[in-house]
Amino acid sequence: MWLRPNPGTDAALGLAMIHVSIEEGLYDSEFVARSSHGFDKLRERAAEFPPKRAEELTGVPAADIVAAARIYGHGPSTFVSGHGIDAFSAGVQTFRAFHCLVAISGNVDRRGGNRRVKKPKGFRDNLQLVHDAKFRLPRDVEEQTLGADKFPLWAGPRGWQTACHNPTAIDAILTGKPYPVRAMYVSGANIVVTYPNTPKTVEALRSLDFLMVASDAMTPTAELADLVVPKTTALEEDEIRLQPGGPLIAMTQAVLPPRGEARNDFAIARGLLTKMRARGAATANFLPWQSQDEFINYLLGDSGVTLEALRRDGFAVYPYALENFDKFPSPTGKIELYSQAIASIGVDPLPNFSAPARESADADLKAAFPLTLLTGDREKTYHHSRFRDQPWAKKISPDPRLLIHPATAREMAVADGQWVRIETPGARGSCKAKIKVSENTPEGVVSTGMGWWRPGSMAPGNGAFDVNINAAMTYDGPWDPISGSVDSRGILCRIVAI
Repeated sequence: MWLRPNPGTDAALGLAMIHVSIEEGLYDSEFVARSSHGFDKLRERAAEFPPKRAEELTGVPAADIVAAARIYGHGPSTFVSGHGIDAFSAGVQTFRAFHCLVAISGNVDRRGGNRRVKKPKGFRDNLQLVHDAKFRLPRDVEEQTLGADKFPLWAGPRGWQTACHNPTAIDAILTGKPYPVRAMYVSGANIVVTYPNTPKTVEALRSLDFLMVASDAMTPTAELADLVVPKTTALEEDEIRLQPGGPLIAMTQAVLPPRGEARNDFAIARGLLTKMRARGAATANFLPWQSQDEFINYLLGDSGVTLEALRRDGFAVYPYALENFDKFPSPTGKIELYSQAIASIGVDPLPNFSAPARESADADLKAAFPLTLLTGDREKTYHHSRFRDQPWAKKISPDPRLLIHPATAREMAVADGQWVRIETPGARGSCKAKIKVSENTPEGVVSTGMGWWRPGSMAPGNGAFDVNINAAMTYDGPWDPISGSVDSRGILCRIVAI
């Protein structure tokens, strides 16, 4: 069944499916009693979203919601998540709604359900290193991470990756608040193209005292740098990765040595730290390994898997047993339908539905911007902003596309193959794309990809201000109260023929 909820309303759909599952006794009562926390509170919340109300919110017929809940409930069933539901300012609660459905149905680590990620004993992954006390800053320093005050479960010492909040970092560069940010090192990212509000991102980067970028191509971000460091591609690097779906540890190996002066991230970081320590600018050694091989061996630890075996075979399978868990890594040791961590920051601890920001816009704004914009369409030729300089890719996908339903195209007086300009409320810039009429796009909705730029063009930023949808969007909120994510889909827009 293809339910096709209105953009940004998926949480209401998930809660309605939970409601049906509970009311019809489709949930796993034994698993719920043994391994979940907060079921009664979740039942009360889901009762607010009977299928008929969910139909009003999502546009999905109530009968289809009931049918989908029954199909799922008579599983085993799997929830496969995607970027389509998290690119909103209510993305975390949307994810939680569906993960709560997974939990109460008992489809956790059972055959045909959602398997838990399990690592071989003695193996470490990168996320473990981030949270390992040996490689962390003092807590009082981590608490100053940009965004930790507003989004403590994302940024700072309690954060998932202890990372900063990107929009807050951009603001700090421009305003000096809460403290000045005057230098930046960018590696493996092309933030001029991939952050919303391209004009603001460029303004911030240009205002820095020093910007260093490591890249394998002269991207719009690298063009703004004071120093560009040549970085290897994946074809020149050795790396191991946990593939829990195997379950196995996989290795990708360099097919050729680095060309010219290119180095991998590890070697660049080692060189920087050596210079910084010589000047007294680095006092802690968070990178004690002397080489990439030494680092890989550290990750493998006492797992019994060796680097030599991975180089020979390409992967190593490890034992995996289903349903062999006693408790979960949460304050209660159970799957938290009612989240203690979220409650601790003063945010609703139960999954809930928040109407998309576009719904609260006044009538005049909706009239001026009558369409709903989706972003993030994927093309086989590109990955985010990568490969835009490849002749074969440009031959297959030469221009950004804007998908539109035939009826909407007629209403907007645009035709297949025509160039249009895309504008959204509050954005400093705009973006152009070529119309592609498609029956698969709902009426009143337009859809496009991201990461577009034109290497070698004479346009400002190599097209970053012209064919890049992020130039036509804002990064200034509203933000998800837990992750700080901004609406990058389901926003109001209009198109103008050019």
